[in-house]
Amino acid sequence: MEGALEVKNGRQPPFDGARLLALLDQYDIDLLLVSTRHNTRYLTGGYYYPLYMWDAHARRTQYLSFLGIPRGGLGDSFFVGRPGETEVIREADVWLPQCYEGEKIASLSIAAKAVEVLKQRSLDSARIAVELPSLPADVFELLKAQLPQVEFVDAVPIMDGLRAVKRPDEIQRIREGTRKNQEALAAVLTSGRDGATTAEIADRVATEFRERGLHFLYALVCAGPSYFRAPSVKRSWKRGHILHIDAGAMIGGYIVELCRTGCLGKPSRSADDLLQGCRDLESAATQVLRPGITAASVQRTAEAFLADYPLGSHGKFIAHGIGLVHHEDPVIEKSSDVPLEEGNLLSIEMEFKTPEVGHVKIEDMVLITRGGNEILSPGEENWYISNP
Repeated sequence: MEGALEVKNGRQPPFDGARLLALLDQYDIDLLLVSTRHNTRYLTGGYYYPLYMWDAHARRTQYLSFLGIPRGGLGDSFFVGRPGETEVIREADVWLPQCYEGEKIASLSIAAKAVEVLKQRSLDSARIAVELPSLPADVFELLKAQLPQVEFVDAVPIMDGLRAVKRPDEIQRIREGTRKNQEALAAVLTSGRDGATTAEIADRVATEFRERGLHFLYALVCAGPSYFRAPSVKRSWKRGHILHIDAGAMIGGYIVELCRTGCLGKPSRSADDLLQGCRDLESAATQVLRPGITAASVQRTAEAFLADYPLGSHGKFIAHGIGLVHHEDPVIEKSSDVPLEEGNLLSIEMEFKTPEVGHVKIEDMVLITRGGNEILSPGEENWYISNP
């Protein structure tokens, strides 16, 4: 394994090379060939062609690149991109030892170059993992037609398994983004006004995110008593009503999402009970979150709590991994016997809702640590209150 991790140009890849090569062995893959923005950025240490960072589409085609890592070792890894991309890759000090360029800035041109490279490397009868849910249909058809002896399989489980354990630098970035997200939601929930529409509130979240250097993704805003969460000009926050904001942002490509609930004026006793339910449910779940416990055990613990809780029939618990992708490994569900690992990062969601009060929800980012877990977004025990 030692030699397999060596890169000819001396640069070190930013990911756990031994973990990746072990995953290729586990899934019996000869070549990993990734093409999505998030996985390309992960494997390069943040690089993606700047013009296409947010939108890769062009007339009748799109920008596409391939990053290949063979089972034999990192030293034979390669990149296939658009004309002129080799220079950009080198300028960015990307670790990849070999780059190739297609003739045109078009997905089929890049795919044709990738086929040529695979044939040159005697990989035209290999077992190759590609990102099936994201690969353009015309590109996949070309690959299958030009490489009829290749067995194509899905690369998503491999990349999910690689990204599931976060590096210290990833954790630090996500920690920073989580803090900024929480500050932004607190600013919005403590400065509400009677009659503000949920669309206006979502716009305010976007502004607060931008002021803190976050890239706004979404804000779901639910004003009670209601379960409707899409921002709307027809729905508003009124005095005495609760409101939750479930909002996501990006920092350096990583997603940070939180949900916080506030009240315009004094909350009712019934609303207090629902918020307390969220906190009690979170406490029950985090007591078991640690390395080695299975995803199924976590979900069963949360559901057992709800079964015995006075308002449990109104509650729900959801948890999933998060990072470069909104929902990634580990997924917390009763059918999963996957054990949690130190470095896993979870988004945990606790919610209670009734027709009289509405939808009370708390969502936090939780890191699995060696000794248990750490909530990266410790929330207020009480309400975020607006008193206009």
